Amino acid sequence: MLRVLPLLGISAFEQKESKTAVSARTMLFLTPKSKIITAEGYPLPGGFIVCAGSRAVTKESEAIHAYMAAKRRDLLSQGVMVADGETYRFTQDYDLDSPSTAAGVLLGRAANGRLEWKDATLKTLKAIQEAEAG
Repeated sequence: MLRVLPLLGISAFEQKESKTAVSARTMLFLTPKSKIITAEGYPLPGGFIVCAGSRAVTKESEAIHAYMAAKRRDLLSQGVMVADGETYRFTQDYDLDSPSTAAGVLLGRAANGRLEWKDATLKTLKAIQEAEAG
């Protein structure tokens, strides 16, 4: 039963990672050319955590996927994202479905998260994952 609930979108019984486990992970950064927004996050099996304090654009591209626009509205209504000056700010760490969903929510457009998310040396998530796979 506990394995089926997450598939139905119910995460009440999932254990959250401790802060020490989070700090041991490779943090990734999203810093688009516009420099208006900055974000930090890290991948987990089956998801991607966007860290509290990350900033998202307020204006969505006309080509944004409908599910991403809906996710942004949900995050705003839940108080996970709040208006803060010219951007939205994440008020808490939040688990999104994938690096691409996380990047798209933050950028307000379709995005390839494996290319948008980079480490401190500007190595893409794709390159990191390929290096880990051997």
